[in-house]
Amino acid sequence: MTTPGRHGTGFAGYDVLAQAGTWDAATSGVVLSRTAVQPDLRFFTLAEEAVAGPLCDHLLAQWDDPRVPVLQMIDARLAELETDGWRFADMPEDDEAWRCSLAALDADARARYGTPFAGLARERQAALVQAVRDTGTDRWHGMPAGHVWGLWTRYTSTAFYSHPWAWNEIGFGGPAYPRGYVRLGVGLRERWETPDRHPVDPVTNSAQVVGSRSAGAERVGTTDHRAAPATRRRGPAAAARAAAATLRLTASPTARLRARNASPWLLPRGDTRFDPALIDGMRRFGDDDEVDLVVIGCGAGGATLTQRMARHGWSVVCLEAGPFWNPDTDWVSDEAGSHHLYWTEPRVVSGDDPVPLGANNSGRGVGGSTTHFAGYAPRFHPSDFSTLTDDGVGADWPLGYEELRGPYERIEQELPVAGQYWPWGDPHAYPHAPHPVGGNGELFLRGAAALGIEARVGPVAITNGPFGNRPHCVYRGFCLQGCKVNAKASTLITHVPDALAHGAEIRAQSMVTGIELDAQGLASGVRYVHEGRERLQRARTVAVAGYSIETPRLLLNSACRRFPDGLCNDFDLVGRYVMVQGAPQTSGRFAEEVRAYKAPPPEVSSEDFYETDPAKPYKRGFSLQTVSPLPIVWAEHVAAQGHWGEDLRTYMRDYVHWATLGALCELLPLPDNRVTLSQEKDRYGLPVAHFSYSQCDNDRMLIRAARRVMEDMLRAAGATEVITINRYAHLVGGCRMAAGPASGVVDADLRTFAVPNLLVTDGSVLPTQGSANPALTIMALVDRAAGRLAAGARAGLRSPAGARR
Repeated sequence: MTTPGRHGTGFAGYDVLAQAGTWDAATSGVVLSRTAVQPDLRFFTLAEEAVAGPLCDHLLAQWDDPRVPVLQMIDARLAELETDGWRFADMPEDDEAWRCSLAALDADARARYGTPFAGLARERQAALVQAVRDTGTDRWHGMPAGHVWGLWTRYTSTAFYSHPWAWNEIGFGGPAYPRGYVRLGVGLRERWETPDRHPVDPVTNSAQVVGSRSAGAERVGTTDHRAAPATRRRGPAAAARAAAATLRLTASPTARLRARNASPWLLPRGDTRFDPALIDGMRRFGDDDEVDLVVIGCGAGGATLTQRMARHGWSVVCLEAGPFWNPDTDWVSDEAGSHHLYWTEPRVVSGDDPVPLGANNSGRGVGGSTTHFAGYAPRFHPSDFSTLTDDGVGADWPLGYEELRGPYERIEQELPVAGQYWPWGDPHAYPHAPHPVGGNGELFLRGAAALGIEARVGPVAITNGPFGNRPHCVYRGFCLQGCKVNAKASTLITHVPDALAHGAEIRAQSMVTGIELDAQGLASGVRYVHEGRERLQRARTVAVAGYSIETPRLLLNSACRRFPDGLCNDFDLVGRYVMVQGAPQTSGRFAEEVRAYKAPPPEVSSEDFYETDPAKPYKRGFSLQTVSPLPIVWAEHVAAQGHWGEDLRTYMRDYVHWATLGALCELLPLPDNRVTLSQEKDRYGLPVAHFSYSQCDNDRMLIRAARRVMEDMLRAAGATEVITINRYAHLVGGCRMAAGPASGVVDADLRTFAVPNLLVTDGSVLPTQGSANPALTIMALVDRAAGRLAAGARAGLRSPAGARR
């Protein structure tokens, strides 16, 4: 057993590397490479190394050997430009920000002490580092100090807590694939895990108590945690009906499902997760072939549309900027090793409340962000479709919930979704029974029960029982990193196999750069770059499914004589009304071992606070869910409280004692929250997206209310301390759906008003976002639109030339 810097640990005798022989080859290769001798520095100069080395040591209190090679790991990322892509508008790119901030720290040392930073005593170095932290939101050498601090802690935490020596120190179970975890729940351990023999409450034993604690949470509205009366309609009869509905749905045969989407049965049995014969035998079209449909992006919306229209006999080409993933070799049970799943092309963010992009809201490759979404799959409520009429905020949709009920049911069966009978919104059962819950879920249920909050297990798009050739979940906890088990749904496995079997082509590594129009103003094809060459794919119909940043960006970059301000942008609506959900996370410290890394991060939910409550000073509401951060994300959570150095290490050694809840708050659509084009250009010579975002007063009140409920739930469950960070989740909007072109970009069938044979089939069409994860609704909207497209609702425009097979 090795721990960094010979720090004391409560997990004496525990060595996660002793289990390396049970890990899959791809994961083992990634993790074990961190324990090997690291290559020489390639990015940092000798002068920069002299500052960066001690800075990393201070941020992580790593003073003695053996040391996690943090500096070398950061250097490798920067040398390879493996950054998160996005940057704040008032900050340079990450590589340049590191150079500037190290030079600034050294300049402070010379100005204050007349000596380079590397030559100072440790206490003076620490004082200079703390001074940057204390500067807060003010500028430091021309950069916002808070952004610099976030840059430093994000990179150092990622490097340190991706290393198995650090996992030993905190008691983390490691990759646990393919065998998974079987002992779920508070106080339970696998045979090979070691108990925390010296559990220490970091609050009572820490010299540095900083950040936002439970006592600092502002109280909003009443102190009553009960839901609005309309949502409380339980009783023995309702429970019996729910049980009967669940049994009927879970026991229903799959023949009809297989007849419309055979993807689960097209996956291989055994130890491989995708059949290469599907790709090798894929139909391939030429650029000169005028296909019936070209789809841009292969995520939740794009893959679903591709599968549906291929089933209807259309010739379809789906262009995807990223690779065609092989889950066996390309995905790993590892946080840092999954960085390549995220969209990390350059983007710029700004506004009063700028939104970090990347891991939490963007995807790359076939499957898009569904490859690394958590798997939560709730429906929107009927109230979501008329918020302007009913609540005086947001926007009304040009269709109602009843038009999505059938699509919701179909998509839930195809993913499939597992969960208890759902009592909120439009009550319904799910096709798979709920999964067992881990320690995090147990504590959610405990706290909810104590406060009279209704909670349910699920809904998650994770198999719980036989489903074609897909295996059962093994509860390894890496849902956000790509499911190597094939238990969690992603369109790579839920819709792509069937699309390929029905003649669609998915052309990976193809970055679309523009949409072409013909003389009549109809879409005639798309320009794209593949293998270094720009090419043109002709098509009778085009669908854009690049999500809420890249879809508006593509339309704006496709400006032409007819649309000088961007394609379909006659009313200056392309890129406007982009929304994110407020997603504060609250963690609570328990005397018991929680080990929240076991089981899927999504386990238990409540929608008791989803609707507008007239007794509250804000409109609309929020949902509550379990989230179970793995070590890197948990370290970022702790660092966001202001903990660093020895204090950070103390909190992290307590990792197995913390449970974490998350909220999804319905922030309102505002016209100035928008995507525009930056002056900066990407490697294709195209202007990159600039996303500006600011909250309104209603947004802030709603986030504070959700935070308060989560903190009280954890305290009610027995937490001795609670800490909260504010964050965002789930981009939607930017090409909103509406009744007419003066208020939206697309109609209820997802067809753009300005170009009738151009569709937008992703989350950018949502007029409001609800308090639910959006993937299920995106796929349901596309299911509906595909059915209408195939049925002939095309106004005679560019109808396909007939079935190809």
